Amino acid sequence: MTSASFERSNPYVGPRAFRQDEPFYGRQRETSQLVNLIVAERIVLLYSPSGAGKTSLIQAALIPRLKSMKFQVLPVVRVNLDPSAELDATKGLNRYIFSTLLSLEEDSPPDQRFSTKQLAGMSLPEYLQARSRPPGERWVEVLIFDQFEDILILNPTDQDEKWEFFRQLGEALEAPQRWALFAMREDFVTALDPYLLPVPSRFSNTFRLDLLGKEAARQAIQEPARQAGVEFSETAVLKLVDDLRRVRVQRPDGTMQPQLGPNVEPVQLQVVCYRLWEAKPPERTVISEQDLTAFGEIDQSLVDQSLAEYYA
Repeated sequence: MTSASFERSNPYVGPRAFRQDEPFYGRQRETSQLVNLIVAERIVLLYSPSGAGKTSLIQAALIPRLKSMKFQVLPVVRVNLDPSAELDATKGLNRYIFSTLLSLEEDSPPDQRFSTKQLAGMSLPEYLQARSRPPGERWVEVLIFDQFEDILILNPTDQDEKWEFFRQLGEALEAPQRWALFAMREDFVTALDPYLLPVPSRFSNTFRLDLLGKEAARQAIQEPARQAGVEFSETAVLKLVDDLRRVRVQRPDGTMQPQLGPNVEPVQLQVVCYRLWEAKPPERTVISEQDLTAFGEIDQSLVDQSLAEYYA
C-alpha cells in the first residue's frame, strides 16, 4: 500500500493530519476554547502529548474558524526547513528566520514573491511589514507556528541563532494587530525557558490539548461514516472505543494486565477506522461488532504498520 491509497473516498484520513477542507469531528469544545483564548490573549502556546492531533485541530478547525471571523490567517509556519544549497554559505543567514519566511511566502502569488536571496537578507519584522494586505480594510493577522519544538531540537549548539530568532519574533509581535499561536509537544515546553524574555507574553497564555475522551472518540468514529451513508452499530462503537483506549498496566507481581484508560489517541482511531472502511464490502451500510471481530486485534503494531506504509 502506498501513500496514494490513503487519498481515496474513504471518509477517514488514516495516519496523516486533517486538511482545511475536510470535516473534523470530536473537537468542537476544544476549538471554541482555543479561539476564545486567542481572541482574549493575542499570543497563545498550544501544547499536547504526542499524537493528540494539534496539526489536525489547527488545519481543519482553528484556521477555518478564524477565517470566518475575518482574521488574516497567514500560512502555517515550520522552522525546520534547510537553507537551499546556494544559500547555505550566506553570511549571517539564520535558518529559523529563513524557514519562517519561506513558509509565509506559500500563499503569495508567484509574481509577488520575494526571491530566496531577497528573503535571506530580510528580518522577520521587515518581511511582515512588506507583505501585501487587503487594501482599505482593518486587519488583524495571525501567525501560526506548528511543531514549534523543532527550533529546540535542531542543532543544540546554535543558541545565538535561536536567540536572534526569538528577538525578531518578539519585535514582530509588538505590533498589536499581529497575533500568534505556537503549537508544540508538551515535553518540550520547559525548554523554551531560556528564550522567554524577548516574547511579549513570555508564552504565559497556554492551552493543553488532551487525547480524545470517550464521547469525542465516539463522534470521530460515527460521524464520518454517517456522512458517507454508513452506520456503526451501537455495540460496534462501544467495542471500538474500548479497544482503542485499552492499555497494559504492570501488576505488583510483574505481569501485565489490560485495563481501560480514559483516552483515545486520534491517529490510532483514524488508522483503525480507515482500515475498517477499506475492509468493508462496498455494498454494506452497517459496520457491526462482527466486523470488528473479523478485523482482528487492534493494537499498536497495526498503527505502526499503517504509518510505515503511508510514509513509504
